[in-house]
Amino acid sequence: MVQSPVGYKCPDCARTKPTHVEEITLKQYVIGGLVGLIVGAGTGYVWYNLSMYGALISLLVAYAVGYCISKAISFSIGNKLGIKIQLFAGIITIISLIYNPIIIAGYIMQGIFPNVASVVLAMSIWCTSCIIKLLAVVIAIWAAIRHFRL
Repeated sequence: MVQSPVGYKCPDCARTKPTHVEEITLKQYVIGGLVGLIVGAGTGYVWYNLSMYGALISLLVAYAVGYCISKAISFSIGNKLGIKIQLFAGIITIISLIYNPIIIAGYIMQGIFPNVASVVLAMSIWCTSCIIKLLAVVIAIWAAIRHFRL
């Protein structure tokens, strides 16, 4: 017998098992990832273009980006919750804001940067060089993960 939050139980019963709300299949991860990246790329592109109009607009749009990503992922996987999906939504939000595929493709097609690595490095420096942009990324990540709590 082992101690559990509700008293003594056998070791098999005391192990915390994920509920049906926390169980996510590989298919759901793939679908949620694709939908999240599509929505995130579009909304991240909007944030990238609107972030130059002031701190307040940048922060508000960043919150909207995180919110849209979380709702898109949640809708596509059937309203699942848990720490794994929070981490997943946070990573997709980082990709959408800092390493936006639309912006990377645009820079490469224009010939501004010779390869993908130089664009990624430049975007990393651009996003981490300003405290407002860093704060916007943190707000977007917070908005994305807060909707997946148990």
